[in-house]
Amino acid sequence: MDNYNFWSNLLDTFQSSPDWIKALWLIVPPAFVLGLVALTLRFRIESRKVERRFDGELVYSIHRDAGNQLHVISHIPLAEGRTPLLLLNPADTTETVRDLIGK
Repeated sequence: MDNYNFWSNLLDTFQSSPDWIKALWLIVPPAFVLGLVALTLRFRIESRKVERRFDGELVYSIHRDAGNQLHVISHIPLAEGRTPLLLLNPADTTETVRDLIGK
């Protein structure tokens, strides 16, 4: 066991392997490195996009409950008891749209 050399054994195995295995040995490591670099760059680009914030403030959120109803949540204080958002009845909106279009 004193004469055993890992690199000698590795190169001997490489030389005695079939050509398609040699091609894989030469293609897989660079492909792995290129894939790793591509993933790293994509992660860095996407993380910079996420870090960009809007200059304003959050005014409304929309929440869907278990009953599939949508709730509009206001994040600003209400002034003089008024609601910050006017929700129209869907039947009224279709009639209003028809009136605007001219039937």
